[in-house]
Amino acid sequence: MMHSTLLSSNSPGLRRDEFLAGDLSAVHELACRLKAASLAGRAGDRPLAGKNIALLRMQPGDAEMSVLHRAALDLGARVAHVRLGPPIDPGGTQFRHLSQMLGRLYDAIDCSSLTPAEVRQIEQHAGVPVYDDLEGIDHPAWVLADLMTLHEHGRTAGPDAQIAVLGDHAAEHSENHRFALQAMLLTTMGGT
Repeated sequence: MMHSTLLSSNSPGLRRDEFLAGDLSAVHELACRLKAASLAGRAGDRPLAGKNIALLRMQPGDAEMSVLHRAALDLGARVAHVRLGPPIDPGGTQFRHLSQMLGRLYDAIDCSSLTPAEVRQIEQHAGVPVYDDLEGIDHPAWVLADLMTLHEHGRTAGPDAQIAVLGDHAAEHSENHRFALQAMLLTTMGGT
């Protein structure tokens, strides 16, 4: 059964398999408003100022800033790349303590390259929004960016559509992805 994590008080993060159409519609509308404000030169608002976001990764961060990192910085958040050490049993007390510590240090945590069980354990014990790889190509943020790009070019996608953004529109898609990520962060971190 699918349920919403955008509006649920007991599950504040965003997992790729737990969205309702209404949630995505609200996030899509917010992403479009953020883009319109940016294009109009009104993007100076920093609603996540003072918030700390951890990008939990198995490998060190790339030299190039990720789209999620840039999206969070643009909203005023501080972003830390946290590299995981050796694997820890997600059911053990050490993993629980790690999750609790991360929740005390950060206002939100994005988990990349972790198993769904590990993400759920972190979410259960951290007490802050926990995201399951917001930047992943199979995350709803990617789909929202696709839909924004299509809509801006007067196109629509049917339920079985497969989308590939190539050439000149790839940069536009990347910008739309940034706005979709910002909308998701604002929705779950209380910045709206």
